[in-house]
Amino acid sequence: MKIKFLLIILIVSFLSCSKKENSDNKFKYIEFSYNDTFGSCFSIKATPNDSIYIREHWNAYGIWDSTHIPKEKTNYIAVISKTDRKQLMKLITQTQLKKYDSIYDENFADGMTYIFYINKDSIQKSIYIHSHKNNVPKELDSLGKWIYNWKKKAKLIQTDKKLTFKSSKYILPPPPPIKTE
Repeated sequence: MKIKFLLIILIVSFLSCSKKENSDNKFKYIEFSYNDTFGSCFSIKATPNDSIYIREHWNAYGIWDSTHIPKEKTNYIAVISKTDRKQLMKLITQTQLKKYDSIYDENFADGMTYIFYINKDSIQKSIYIHSHKNNVPKELDSLGKWIYNWKKKAKLIQTDKKLTFKSSKYILPPPPPIKTE
């Protein structure tokens, strides 16, 4: 009888721990699209689970080395470790979407641009950043740098899954005009 009681207590405590971990995730998903003038252009979509979806739109390696991964115009999936997921959750939790502007733009032609599209706390917001000024909130800057650095070290697995990103709408160049002759 004591063993059954102890077993029930252990099971209940394990279940309550896993429920607590899931209840801390107050975001549905986050997208991050990044573009710099001479390096790369990619989009990432993360949900509270351990899979991250990545679309490599373009990168400079493709010009010189066609075997380099990530390849442009290719979709990938990567598994985020528990440690990295905790860090990502912490950074997302620190974002306060209501207090941020939708655009942080500085008038220059090149440099890096990144866009967040976050669905968190029943708020959906897109935030465009193209600025070197100190007006970009530290939490957004830290989150962007963390995602960029995580992507560089992630083990990418190519996938045929069709991926769409709301955040890439303003970061990709428009297609060239169609010639009509």
